[in-house]
Amino acid sequence: MPRKIHFAWFGATGPESWRSAPCQIYDWSRPELYQDVARLCERAKMDMVFFADTLAVPTAFGGGIDKYIKHGFSVVHDPVPTLAMMGAATSQIGLGATLSSTFYPPFLLARLLATMDHLTAGRIAWNVVTTASDDAAANFGLDRMIPHDERYDMADEYLEICRQLWDSWEPDALIQDRENGIFADPSKVHPINYEGKYYRCRGPLNVVSSPQKHPVIIMAGTSPRGMKFAVGNTDMVIAHKNSAEDMRAYSQNLRRMLAEAGRDPKSVKIFFSIRPVMAETDVLAREKYAMLADKADLEMGLIDLSYTLGHDLSGFDLDAPLPLDMPVDAIRGKILQIKGMGRPITLREIAAREAMKETFTMCGSYEQVADMIEKTAEEVDADGFHFRAVIQDFDYLTEVATNLMPILQARGIARTEYTGKTLRDHLFEF
Repeated sequence: MPRKIHFAWFGATGPESWRSAPCQIYDWSRPELYQDVARLCERAKMDMVFFADTLAVPTAFGGGIDKYIKHGFSVVHDPVPTLAMMGAATSQIGLGATLSSTFYPPFLLARLLATMDHLTAGRIAWNVVTTASDDAAANFGLDRMIPHDERYDMADEYLEICRQLWDSWEPDALIQDRENGIFADPSKVHPINYEGKYYRCRGPLNVVSSPQKHPVIIMAGTSPRGMKFAVGNTDMVIAHKNSAEDMRAYSQNLRRMLAEAGRDPKSVKIFFSIRPVMAETDVLAREKYAMLADKADLEMGLIDLSYTLGHDLSGFDLDAPLPLDMPVDAIRGKILQIKGMGRPITLREIAAREAMKETFTMCGSYEQVADMIEKTAEEVDADGFHFRAVIQDFDYLTEVATNLMPILQARGIARTEYTGKTLRDHLFEF
């Protein structure tokens, strides 16, 4: 019997795809686009839709905001109210928001996500980021971003506070005894009185225990410190890797670290990023790939990569390999991802791949891509894949939902129904 694989849709809540045909129909700033994305993902029986987020217009490329504003890069809605609108239009699809543990007060974030979990009947996930850019730090009154590893030390405390706040209401504390006038049992609601190196919080949360109790916790860190954080805190990891060898090494390393920490190696779901290029035939798919590669906006790829690495790449030689020994205190996983290709790669090629939202190359007919997904999942020990695309690329989502997902479902690889009630139920169903 085939092993089932989880699927998710990943993007951002902004105008990155403002020039594409669907965005001439949809207004990216209005809820209808996001609601239709959620409905289509739900009809395809994906596990979730989740959003990236940024907290600043970057200045990494060229020392200013001009190129980022020109391309609409990092112009995004807050993901949480966007997800609320999507939750109101659906009933089963999971909904995930990226929120920064460095800049949101922990009580505020714990309360926000508990509220969202109630409003969506248990479908909320939190993609934990520590935030990497000095530009974001400047928006919150700091001269520079806190060093990489210290941000994770802070995040360990942060997650502990959030867990204690979510647990501060026992699940049966809510009584609502109208006859005797008792809303909740005070003996089952507890202050947390947390005192740490970085945070203090009295509690309890002033939101009752939610359907999932804790939202599903997602983490994208692939640096050694990021993976250590994931082992201690997460239910699901997402990783962008360029080769099956690098995917497999990542899975093996994470499973080993989980076992060494006393956790079930399968207690964290591993998702890898894909953006397959597909068509009715292999020939048409390769023609489409060549067209997409030819149209890839290198400047857009460069400004994205500059932001990710925290280095201004505007003066680098496009046709020389990117120096992989340069210090990176931003998203170190990107350097590891490039190293994982196992060969010298020019900045031009990296920028083109970033512009295409491509990591691991998949190209072929719909049946061939389904073969690749099934084979890759088995080969690299993946629990799932997230389609990496700008959220507004509705034509591409339609192609995935109507041409690829039915093939995967017919083979028994993808779910055909939701059997549980919450996102956690669906994620750990298989």
